[in-house]
Amino acid sequence: MLCVFGSGGRGWEIMRIKDKIQQWSDNLKPLSGTDRLEYIIELGRKLLPLDDKLKIDSFKIHGCASNLWLVPRFEKDTLMLSADADAFITKGTAYMVLDILNGQRYGSIKKIKREDFAPMGMAELLSVQRQNGLGLLITTIKKYADSR
Repeated sequence: MLCVFGSGGRGWEIMRIKDKIQQWSDNLKPLSGTDRLEYIIELGRKLLPLDDKLKIDSFKIHGCASNLWLVPRFEKDTLMLSADADAFITKGTAYMVLDILNGQRYGSIKKIKREDFAPMGMAELLSVQRQNGLGLLITTIKKYADSR
């Protein structure tokens, strides 16, 4: 159910993003280490693959533990995203981030901080290099939103 309130609805998107983060947190919370990893890997299997023509350096997020590509599509008011990776754990992480931020308004994405994703508990699960990759994914999405 969509419930728009205050400021002509402008406050809704940021709340919606944080609600989605909380929803993912609630999904992950009951799972222990190995079960949580398996769940994220299964999510990675749901991520639609990118066409190989889009797996180019300009869409690659450098600094990740595996190859990760993020392709933006700029709509009038919203950012649409596609991603692919060569590791299922990375694909699963990207799947969750894209579920949260895909189709959101540029201004709402600009307000999000990396720390807003902390309730999902990914830092406890991922290696330091994969945590950096998650941060780089979020930062790159914010840069795309900032360009609008």
